[in-house]
Amino acid sequence: MRTLALTAACLLLGSACGGDDGDAEAFRAEASGICADFEEKIAMIPPPAEDPDEWAAIAADIGDLLETGVNQLDALEPPDDLGERYDEWLALKRESLSATRDLQEAGAAVDEERIAGALRRIEESERQADEIADELGLAECASSG
Repeated sequence: MRTLALTAACLLLGSACGGDDGDAEAFRAEASGICADFEEKIAMIPPPAEDPDEWAAIAADIGDLLETGVNQLDALEPPDDLGERYDEWLALKRESLSATRDLQEAGAAVDEERIAGALRRIEESERQADEIADELGLAECASSG
């Protein structure tokens, strides 16, 4: 009877009861859905034509979308076996967000050196994040996905 009660409680609480493959797949599906949503919206933002000051508006739009996505992803609870790498991945996404905000400020200041530095930071953090996303089975969360 106790086992039945525990099983029922786990079903009601969802992933809070541990990480079987079903929980991992449900987690991956939810995270991938969030990524697909904000990546699709980011892809619709056109790159700057030529003027460095265009980066201010573009980075603001991308930053807002990325921030919303990262906050949604942060609210998810990964299965125990994915938790540590997922936290590392989220930290890299936050680094991308920070670099995107720096890009926004650099664009507003029309500081081409800072723009280039922010773009390098974004590229590096996204490269590392993509590797972890692939490892986690979050293909929609990787640029190559």
